Formats: sequence, C-alpha cells, structure tokens
Amino acid sequence: MNWITRIKKIGENIKRNIQKKFPTKKEQAESNWISCCSGPVLKSEIFNDEQLNTCPKCLKHYPFNPIERFNHFFGKNNYQIINTPSPPDDMLDFPGYKEKLARGRKLTGHHCAVVVAKGTIEGIDIVSFAIDSRFNGGSINSAAGEAIVSAYQKAIDDSAAVVAWCEGGGQAMQESAISLHFMVKTVLAANTFKKNSGMPLINVYTNKCYGGITASFAGPSIADITLAEPSLVGFAGQAIVKNQTRENLPEGFQSSSTLLEKGMCDGVYHRKEINDKIKSVIKLLLNKNTEVNSLKYDQTSEVNNQTREAS
Repeated sequence: MNWITRIKKIGENIKRNIQKKFPTKKEQAESNWISCCSGPVLKSEIFNDEQLNTCPKCLKHYPFNPIERFNHFFGKNNYQIINTPSPPDDMLDFPGYKEKLARGRKLTGHHCAVVVAKGTIEGIDIVSFAIDSRFNGGSINSAAGEAIVSAYQKAIDDSAAVVAWCEGGGQAMQESAISLHFMVKTVLAANTFKKNSGMPLINVYTNKCYGGITASFAGPSIADITLAEPSLVGFAGQAIVKNQTRENLPEGFQSSSTLLEKGMCDGVYHRKEINDKIKSVIKLLLNKNTEVNSLKYDQTSEVNNQTREAS
C-alpha cells in the first residue's frame, strides 16, 4: 500500500465518521423535528393549516408546494389543474438526468416543476401557476417552460387574470440552450398576454428565487404588480456574489424587504395576508373594487358641487 492509497483511505474514514454524526436527507425528511430560530421545533407547530408553513416566532416562510398554494389561494376543490405539454425527456442525453426527473416526479406527482391551475375568486377568473422547488430545485426545463407558456395562453383564451408564484434556482443546466430558450419564450408569452388580454398579471416571489427565473418571466419589470412573501430574490446566490466581489455583503442583501426598499417590489406580505392583497389589487385594476368606486364617486360628486357653486 503506497502513501497515496493510505491518504485516500484515511480521507474516506474521516468522511464516514463525519456522515455518522449528521442526519441524512432522508432522516431529516422523516424526522418530526426541524431546526428554526429557537432550535429544534416540532414540525407540527409550523406545518399546519393555521401557520401555513411559517414559523410563529421568527416568521420564517418555509416552502409551500403548488397544491398547498392553490388550496390556500382558491380554496380546496375550487380550482382545476390544467394539463400542460410533456416534451421529450433528456433530449441531450445528459448523464443521470432521466433518473433525476424520475425522482422529481415520484416525489411531487408532477411531470415537471411547474403546476398550472384555474379558478374563480369573487367572480374573477384567474389562471395561476406555481413552481415546486422539490422538483429538481424548481429548475425550469422545457416541460416547465411550456407549462408557463400554456398558462398565459389559457388566460388569453379565457380572459382571465394571471397570478404567478415564483421560486427556484433558474434554468435546468441538463438541457443547456433548450432551457435557456425558454427564458425568451416565457417573457414573450407574458408580454403577449399583457398586450392581448387586458387582464392583470401579478407576480409573487416566494421561498428563494434565483437565476434564469428572475432574469426572465419573474423579472420585476414583467408583471403589472410584483409582490413577495418574506424571501430571497436575486440572480447569483449570495455565496457566489461574495466570492466574486470579495466583499462583505450588506445586511438584508437579496431579501424581499430590500427589493421593496429599492423599488423592485410593490409589497412584502405574510403568507396569511397576501391572498387578500392580491384579490384587492386585481379588483382595483379591473375597476371592481366597490369601496374605491364609491369613494371615487363621492369625490367626483363633491368636485361637481364645488364647481357649480364657484360658477
């Protein structure tokens, strides 16, 4: 046994000993506990219908999968899941990609990271799509891109508003230029919707939203209104930015609250209240907010009265 083999063996022993001290991803998923602001916390205290996957103490927002999101937004059984295209898998024959897609589908029950639904809220038709970060980190491949395009087309066909719940790490690197192509295609779909439908487009940042997602259809300038839950939003991750700039990042860097402060976001709300904010904005943009209309009428009447008195 030469010295290289001995060092390699020592390294493997160290790695095994370290792994024994830390729980595996499977053990973490199956555990009843999660680490949060006050240390170990029972998952049942966070992941329930009342807390909506948010910590009651530090208000940290944990991921909300698309079905949970639609149940909360539309109400259970008050929406329809829209079937979306399924392009061929692994067109570039990327090593291990088919197995990764299979794991994502088994875990989520979806054929890609994007799920599209349609429902009606207070008489307003809404098409909504949500990204599931459990599916390969929410990466946008050709199937996910086509799902987003389908959502906008459905909204045009049905004269519906669009609400997008965006998270994830960006485009699927295993599909190279094919997935990058959908950065352009999804933006064109969003702009076509805005040009032809006359209905509002609301984008909401949730969880962590990075890469080609924020650089395309979830960009701050794309939607009519951009809202956020407490989340992180950027292009490159914090570690990458810090490594490249070799500077300490300012407090709150890439947080949704900083986006609001810098004018890149129109509002940051807790998950418990964001639905009401979205509904209010859509009604206001469609001139269906009765309280605003009444106030506008009263103000107009008062102006008319003052005009008559002045004349």
